[in-house]
Amino acid sequence: MELPITSIPPRHVLTTVDRVVIIGTDGGIAFLHPNRLIEIDAPKHPFSGEISKVALLGENFLAATWIEREIGIARMAVLDIREPLANGPDLISLREASDNNRLDSHQVEGAIWSHVLSAEPLAMCEHNGSLVFCTYNRGFYRVDINSIEIWRRKHITWSGVERIPDGDVIADLISSNGSIWAFSLGGGWAEINADDGEIIRKGVINFGAKLESVWNDSDEWIIGLSHQRIAKWNSETNDLEIECTNGPIKDAKKIDSEWVITGWREDLIWTSTSLQAHPRPNIGIHIMDHSEHGLLVLDNCNQWSIFGHNNTEAA
Repeated sequence: MELPITSIPPRHVLTTVDRVVIIGTDGGIAFLHPNRLIEIDAPKHPFSGEISKVALLGENFLAATWIEREIGIARMAVLDIREPLANGPDLISLREASDNNRLDSHQVEGAIWSHVLSAEPLAMCEHNGSLVFCTYNRGFYRVDINSIEIWRRKHITWSGVERIPDGDVIADLISSNGSIWAFSLGGGWAEINADDGEIIRKGVINFGAKLESVWNDSDEWIIGLSHQRIAKWNSETNDLEIECTNGPIKDAKKIDSEWVITGWREDLIWTSTSLQAHPRPNIGIHIMDHSEHGLLVLDNCNQWSIFGHNNTEAA
């Protein structure tokens, strides 16, 4: 059976029990039925610009940042995804507001809260229903669903990341094992106490490449690197494996004892003994464990296909 094609090219994909949330490359948001994968409603643009960072806060709330680079503005907001989305201010109306010095009055449409940003967030994650994010050289923040601050802490620095340009800049945040984990471009990592923002421990992994993205299961981490490389790291034993790939990694999930990974024209299976590659015609963006079809991949051409199969149909 051929699966539906999504109407917007995906940049981020998030899944809940009730829906699949597609964030398009143009800033549109679409909801899909979790089993039939058809659109529940037409895509909407609650604010103009691209959506750079996203996180689900529980099952019902979406935190995101909108960046409108043409006029240099940004917003952070939380949407209740149980409610229908609505289109918000477009670029033309924002240009007019800019000319009249009224930009701050335009916020994300339908948001529970929406704030003007003076610095673009580098990374964000969910922790126990709250939002944790960091901004360039301004530190880390944890806020609740109503945007009430729980804690903030200053920027983290590492010794030994200087070989990578902007080595201290945060590349990813992950909530794992009751803590917040921060990873920097230069391979710096820190485990942060989720209750107060204090550092529990930190270190540096010498990848010899720029750290780009991170996925986690318990003490095991999959790390996408520049220069067509990927790493598997154990934060308790400090064991490290590095392998080559076709290009950037876009998603990774641990299924039983194996990691399934998708990215630049290939699907990968990383077992305890080997890394197996399966070519795909396009760039895998997201892996979904579907109740009927098993592991599916949504690619950059809006198509679903079976993981590890060089085709665009699910049977």
